[in-house]
Amino acid sequence: MARRKLVAGLVLAGGSIAGALYLRQQLAESGRERVGLYFADGTLLELKPDEAASEELLALARELLVSARPERS
Repeated sequence: MARRKLVAGLVLAGGSIAGALYLRQQLAESGRERVGLYFADGTLLELKPDEAASEELLALARELLVSARPERS
């Protein structure tokens, strides 16, 4: 009986650690800018942040967002 409790505790601890690491990774990536190209057939191509093409597209996207926002008084 004690062995089952030990195994259950270890499984619970391992799951908690894995979940915490996953959430940490997701939060770290949520703040990064990404370039995703969606095509008409439904496919998605995501460019890596360090690629030259992605930096050019991000610059264009930033300009578009600035121009689309209404002016603040």
